Amino acid sequence: MDLSGRIHRVIMQVDDGANTNGFFMDSDQGPTMLRADIKSLKYNDWIVTGALEIGIQSNRSFNVSQDNPNPGTDIQTREANVNLQNKKYGKFSLGRGFSAAWVAPEIDLSGTVPAALLAVGNLAPGMLFVDRSNDQLSNIHVYDHFADTERLLLVDRFRYDSPHINNLQLSGTIAADSRWDMALRYYPTLANWTLRSALTYLHKPFQGLDNRVELGASARHNETGLSLTLGWAYGDRTDGEDSHGYIGKLGWLSNLNSLGSTAFSIDYGKASDVRLLGDSSKSVGLFAYQKWEEVGLDFYAGYRLYEVKRPDIDLYPLKTFTLGIIYNF
Repeated sequence: MDLSGRIHRVIMQVDDGANTNGFFMDSDQGPTMLRADIKSLKYNDWIVTGALEIGIQSNRSFNVSQDNPNPGTDIQTREANVNLQNKKYGKFSLGRGFSAAWVAPEIDLSGTVPAALLAVGNLAPGMLFVDRSNDQLSNIHVYDHFADTERLLLVDRFRYDSPHINNLQLSGTIAADSRWDMALRYYPTLANWTLRSALTYLHKPFQGLDNRVELGASARHNETGLSLTLGWAYGDRTDGEDSHGYIGKLGWLSNLNSLGSTAFSIDYGKASDVRLLGDSSKSVGLFAYQKWEEVGLDFYAGYRLYEVKRPDIDLYPLKTFTLGIIYNF
C-alpha cells in the first residue's frame, strides 16, 4: 500500500463591488486529502488495484461565502475505487471517482492547472454576487453560472477506459439517476510539440441540463514552453433552450530558477443562456505558478474576474486575488 496526501490552502481577497474582504480557505482545485493506493495484484494477464481518497477541508471554498466565512470542516469520500485492468481489454473501475468526462486537467498544458482550472468556477464557487440596486448580497453564487465541474463529475459509477489505439482512447461512465457520459481522448506524440485533445458527451450532467457536449484541445511547444488551450461547450437545457460557452488560455512553462518549473497563464472565457434565456457570463484570469520540487511545495498567485449579466437582476462583477500553497507528501 502506498500512502500519500496533499494540503492545499489559499488566502483570497474578494471584491464584490460593495465590500472587499479576506478569506482563508481550502481550495476545491485539487483539495486537501489523504490517499491510499493498493499496489498491483496480478492474476494471469489481469491487474487488480484499489484506491481510497478522503478529502478533509477546513473552510472548503465551495461552502465559503461573504455571509458564511467560516463554515467549518468538510469531510468527504473523493475516491473509493476497485480497478481491473488488462493491456488487451482496457480498464474497468467500480466505485466512487471521476467520470469519463472529467478531462479538463488532463488537456491543459499551461502548467498552472492547480491554480487556474479550465473549469474556472472551482476557484471561488461559493462566493455571492451583489445586487447593484441595493448593494446587498444576492442569492446567486459563482457556481450558478461558472460550473464547479469537479463536484459534478465526481460520482459513484461504473467506468470503462479502452486501451490506447493509435493515440486514441474511448471511455464511458454509468452512474445513478440515468446519468452517463463518454469521452474520446486523442494524445498524439510529436517531436517538438505536446498535444492533448478530448471530446465528451454528458447525459443529464446536472440539474437544468438534458445533455452537454464539450470539446477541448491544447498544444505546447516543447522548446519554448508556450502553449494554447481552447475549450468549447454546448448544453441542451430542460426548458428547451440551448447554452454555450468557450474559453481560451495562453500559457508559458519555463525554468527561471533552480527551485523547479515556473508557469504563467492568462485566460478568457464567455458563456450565454447558462441558467436562463438572455443571461451571459465571462471570466478573465491571470496566474503565476512556482514549483519547489525538492521539498514538494508549490506556490501560486493570481487574479480572476467573474462577471454575470441577467435579465432579472443587475449584478456587480466579482474580483478575486488569490495566494495559494500546495504541499504534496
